[in-house]
Amino acid sequence: MANERLQHSDGILLLQKKRALLRRWDVLAQQQLALSHLDDTLPLLEEKEDCLENLQRIDSLLDDWDQSFPTQLDEILEPQGLQRLLEKISRAEQEFARRVAQERNVTITEIKTLLQQLSYGAVKSNRPQPRRRKTIF
Repeated sequence: MANERLQHSDGILLLQKKRALLRRWDVLAQQQLALSHLDDTLPLLEEKEDCLENLQRIDSLLDDWDQSFPTQLDEILEPQGLQRLLEKISRAEQEFARRVAQERNVTITEIKTLLQQLSYGAVKSNRPQPRRRKTIF
């Protein structure tokens, strides 16, 4: 593909690269789910973003290739295998989104509790304190 013009064999290479990127994304999505703290997911999210950018470039090249060599991509692509991989990635991403939302809700609840405790402490400290009386014997 160095000569700017797509060859017929480039289609297979592009499809192999796309499949490899999707497998990598699947591995990253599974690793993301296995992490116990969401703070640790940032490097995985960055790598997934790189995968997505590469997938978009490959899809664009595949579109160009398909226009140059109109064939049945589905015959080469093995759509059932690719579809299963995409569904697996989708499930992992949905599970991660659910986990992020759940953790966000826990954090919101903790913040509300802290705010209530702070406001209770402020109300409590605004009350006049009873004076201690000195007793003389």
